[in-house]
Amino acid sequence: MPLVGSIIVPHPPVMVPSVGGQEGLKPIEKTVQAMLEVSRKAGEAKPDTVFIITPHGPVYPDRISLRIPEDGRLSGDLGMFGGEDELEVASDNEFADQILDVATSAGIKMLAADDGLLDHGVLAPMHYIDKALDGAYKMVSANISVSSYQMHFDFGKVLRQVFDASDRRVLFVGSGDLSHCLKEGAPAGYAKEGEEFDEKLVSLLKEGNTEEILAMDPFWVDEAKECGLRSVCTALGVAGEHEVMLYEGPYGVGYLVASNF
Repeated sequence: MPLVGSIIVPHPPVMVPSVGGQEGLKPIEKTVQAMLEVSRKAGEAKPDTVFIITPHGPVYPDRISLRIPEDGRLSGDLGMFGGEDELEVASDNEFADQILDVATSAGIKMLAADDGLLDHGVLAPMHYIDKALDGAYKMVSANISVSSYQMHFDFGKVLRQVFDASDRRVLFVGSGDLSHCLKEGAPAGYAKEGEEFDEKLVSLLKEGNTEEILAMDPFWVDEAKECGLRSVCTALGVAGEHEVMLYEGPYGVGYLVASNF
């Protein structure tokens, strides 16, 4: 079956009601509304499997890791952020094994982890997506590496091949925030590169200019204190151009929501 959709989403725990509360959600109301919209579209697409990649959890220097828990369960909660939300979902281990084999054969360095613990990079966006899917899906959870943007784009291309050859309906989710240093008081302090990076990335996404995104200077990007670019590059490999639905940064962290359905 073909890919049924691809989305790029932020993952601040504060956007989950049990964490942010009414006061915390108000400044990011637009982000919440965009999350509700892409989740609604995801629900209409009726995926059998959600493939999600996150920059948190076990991240390795040169290889992408796949969570393939031996007990077949993926779970986690937002308790460390004061939230009450929990998620438990079946891991699509068979599909993860297929991805591992094909990606490795294509020269992508991979690692299989017997790890079922989901991080907030999965849990925060899945709060909305899970409700829209009504729990009727399996998941493959992956973690970025610290390798190149091109490698993550190439991994996305491999994923698309596997998705298209499968009998599953697959939703791809690229989880990641943009700069964490947009203003004084932001989690990473303030750096002018933060706003510059976010503006450039959002502009290039709107133009559909994948080539320039992949060619960004990693040393300059590092000054922007982002965590989502490699997830974005993977999404571009999977589905090509994405419509930018929202960008904002009221807490000093850039939140991007984009989709391709």
